[in-house]
Amino acid sequence: MIKTLEQERAYFCIEEVRKIKKTNNKDKIDKFETGAKRLPSFVVSNGLIPTLAFYKSKKEREDVYKVVNEWLIKRKIIQSDALEELVNTDFQTLRLATMEVLAIANWLKRIVEVEIEE
Repeated sequence: MIKTLEQERAYFCIEEVRKIKKTNNKDKIDKFETGAKRLPSFVVSNGLIPTLAFYKSKKEREDVYKVVNEWLIKRKIIQSDALEELVNTDFQTLRLATMEVLAIANWLKRIVEVEIEE
């Protein structure tokens, strides 16, 4: 069955959010929810590389960073670590990564709103 890229993004986010929910760690879930909801605006306001640096450096944002990193690996934009690779890449790759992160961030935000109840 052929799926659209939007379907793949949505499914990926659903699976990642469910993994976080399965931990049953309320603090971890709450921090993931906050980080996911803020991710799109952080990327738009600050740029991709500063946002990745911030998310990677903060323990409470680390799970969101890992989701973004895994998506970029899955899309074959990077091979291992988003921050490390994107600071040393060309403009076209950085632009592609930024568009992909914004797309996955918007899906992540939507799925978190649906899957994680208040």
